[in-house]
Amino acid sequence: MAEQNFVYYEDWTGAETVDVINTVPPAEVTGLTASKVQATVVQLSWVQSSSTNVTGYDIYNGASYLTTVANTVYEVTGLSPSTSYTFTVKSRSQDGLVSNGINLSVMTAALVYALSMNGVSDYIQVPTIQFDTVILDMIATPNSGTYSAYLDASKNIGQSTFGRDSAGRDFLQTAWKAVIVDGIDKTSLAGSSAIVPVNQRTQVQVVLKTAAKSVIVIFANQLGSIPMKGILYRVSFTYNGNVTALYDFSQRFDGTNVPDKSGNNNTAQLKGGTWISN
Repeated sequence: MAEQNFVYYEDWTGAETVDVINTVPPAEVTGLTASKVQATVVQLSWVQSSSTNVTGYDIYNGASYLTTVANTVYEVTGLSPSTSYTFTVKSRSQDGLVSNGINLSVMTAALVYALSMNGVSDYIQVPTIQFDTVILDMIATPNSGTYSAYLDASKNIGQSTFGRDSAGRDFLQTAWKAVIVDGIDKTSLAGSSAIVPVNQRTQVQVVLKTAAKSVIVIFANQLGSIPMKGILYRVSFTYNGNVTALYDFSQRFDGTNVPDKSGNNNTAQLKGGTWISN
């Protein structure tokens, strides 16, 4: 419906003031969408109203008024994970008239956890398993000016530490055949440069020259004396292409027993660590 103005008057010839009163609300916004849908945050965006007298947009969460904004983007915070919400955006005119509003239903994401390791005393000890490959889904923040270990299987496999030295170079001891970072073979660079990005979520795959059985320590050496600082999302071990152990830190658990999601009952032990979420 087009905007209409209604004129009320008493006498055209009496030179009295004429009041022009707008009684039609502004046109609705279009294209209301949600992006950045997280566990506790949803970002709404829309195409502005076609009416020329719009001064802002009223935002509602269900029946609850949230705020009025002048632009066409608004981030709703403080939501609950895995919950359905209905948001409404209404056009507001300079006359104080408000449209009926356009609705959008959104389901927030499930809360995703990860395990933060402090680089001082935190690490994970995996029981004796057979493996030839380890895959780390992580963010590493190696301690500067000292050694830090991504993992160490030297309890039963000699020369099997993978870590960063005091000069900031990633070293790969001789038991390992290859290291692959985000799908790119970085083996030739080990020992001469940093091959694992710092403060960036990265998937690192390390492969033994010969499959073996051992206790493995993640984010420290066997003594826990050169810990790595960072965040763990997931760690898996395979042998001949079959998963022998899988530790998924996107799902929080209580206590220090780290469940093995592979079904092989290779429960690991958590030494410290702090749960974080997003």
